[in-house]
Amino acid sequence: MKRDVSYMSGAGNLFTVLDADELEPRLVAQNIERLCDARSAIGRRTEGVLLVATGGDRLRVSFFNPDGSSGMMCGNGARCAVRYALDRGSIAPSDALTIALADTQYTARIVGDTIAIEFPPPRTIERNITLDVGGCTLCGDYLDVGSDHVVFASDRLADTLAACGRTLDFLWLAPRIRFHERFPRGTNVNMYRWEGATIVLVTYERGVEAITGACGTGALATAVAAWLRGETNSTTIGIVPPSGERLDVEIVAEGGAIARLILAGPAREIGRATVELTETV
Repeated sequence: MKRDVSYMSGAGNLFTVLDADELEPRLVAQNIERLCDARSAIGRRTEGVLLVATGGDRLRVSFFNPDGSSGMMCGNGARCAVRYALDRGSIAPSDALTIALADTQYTARIVGDTIAIEFPPPRTIERNITLDVGGCTLCGDYLDVGSDHVVFASDRLADTLAACGRTLDFLWLAPRIRFHERFPRGTNVNMYRWEGATIVLVTYERGVEAITGACGTGALATAVAAWLRGETNSTTIGIVPPSGERLDVEIVAEGGAIARLILAGPAREIGRATVELTETV
């Protein structure tokens, strides 16, 4: 069977996007390799697949990692799903657009080329957790923002590793943290540093098993971790991922507690293709 797909970029986080009427979720996992292989169209593989269904002012989105896993929130994927539906006239611009993804309802706002998704406060925040990795005891913060993340400041991480006689090699370190026994579901791994008032962030994503061009939930988790550490007084934090396309995280606090989070940034279509898929019984 042949299916038309769109390739979308959410701040450099790349996705293959299909209309949910065109493909059942079970077929996505069966064809995940073909769906993510966008090299002939955009020169590289995508970092996930989105199935988008529309109805009135509501979107229903299913997200799949390149390994076929699903069930987690994807912040940039949600923003791309909104752009996909807007571009096709399936929805009208609205400040009250509802997105159902990973068994949770989110609200989207659309301002020009920028799409913002409103998140509830983190489900879990565990500060200063310790992990034994390669003979070193690392200290970071764990946050569940609809997807699991552990966050490390690069300077503190480098100092800890140096004391153990190691240099900081994120591509060596990240998979060992991602599969650490401390995280039964596995985790995404984030490392950040400040450049002026902006955070520069790299994220090793679970299910992709690589550093991605950007990670929306990683940006949320990192901004919250830095804010809780008192590293910034601002409630709007700019995040620059490897793609160089900036994301903004707004932390809305009420009574000293986080009430909600807002992830904003660009989302656009960067290519289209027709993909030949197969069905197995």
